[in-house]
Amino acid sequence: MSTITYDQRKRPSLFGPIVLIAIGLFFLFNQLNLLTDLHWGDVLRLWPLFLVFLGLNILVEQAPRPLGTLLSGFVALLAVAVFGYTLLVGLPGTIGRDSHWKDWQSEDISFSANGVTSAVMNLQIGPPGANLYALEDSRDLIVGTVTYQSNLQFDTQNKGGQATVTLIPRDMETWVWKPEQWDNLGDEQRWNLGLNPNVPMSLDLTAAAGVSHLDLRGLMLQDLALEVAASEVTVFLPGGDYDVHMATNAAATTMILPADGQHTIELQVNAGSVTLTLPPGMEAQVKVDQALGGFDDQNSALQRIGTSNIWQTAGYKNSPNRITLNIHIAVGAVTMR
Repeated sequence: MSTITYDQRKRPSLFGPIVLIAIGLFFLFNQLNLLTDLHWGDVLRLWPLFLVFLGLNILVEQAPRPLGTLLSGFVALLAVAVFGYTLLVGLPGTIGRDSHWKDWQSEDISFSANGVTSAVMNLQIGPPGANLYALEDSRDLIVGTVTYQSNLQFDTQNKGGQATVTLIPRDMETWVWKPEQWDNLGDEQRWNLGLNPNVPMSLDLTAAAGVSHLDLRGLMLQDLALEVAASEVTVFLPGGDYDVHMATNAAATTMILPADGQHTIELQVNAGSVTLTLPPGMEAQVKVDQALGGFDDQNSALQRIGTSNIWQTAGYKNSPNRITLNIHIAVGAVTMR
């Protein structure tokens, strides 16, 4: 019988409790109107720094107790101090949140698909979310209604059959981190956007705040980059051969995977939860790398390979329809169904 030594037992970390307490105090002070002119847009810009603090915490936890515990507490306090200072003071050249606030407005947009043989789409969905779908019998590359505040950037061009579309609501980050406005989110009209299913496209898609239903089935995707932040998103992926790069930040995401084709999906979960649904008959291999997160396999077709962090269906190696999923979890949870 093997004996678990003192150093082999899980070392307690103060990082998570301290950070959660700090976040809870922010929301408490915000509800009591004790904090004003916060710079959440600047905090959002610094989110990669939070991953650095997570990495530092993992490193210091390797030290023997009680040193490792004390060092994790120090890293947590340093993270709270850096982000707290940015929240209160902001980065150089920025101003407070209240000066950005403007009334909602809506605009109809469209761009013709005439002469377009391929497209690069950069769409940043702001509050209050969007319904995105494949058009039926349309001559437009993109058409729909957009709700936004402040300014809307809608740039289009067709150069030699290669179309480029950029759709970005300005001051989006400022709204995302304005909690006193979240309760009114459902009162505004969500975006309704349709994309042409007959044009091959590279889609760079960001969804920030609100609830979005992104039904990409029927589109001819060449590749997909998807970032989800502070929102609830459901994504239906189309068949075909293309790759996906996806990142989630403080979001709840449900993704229905493609029913056919060959795909490599890189999933980075920085915070939040992700639920993945594997269609029947689709083979898959799942590799999981996790720090403070968890992976829950609820799909009986996926079998773990030994004690590794790799799960695989029986017909994965020889199937023409298969998905390779590389999942990296910093903070959060991923469920496979």
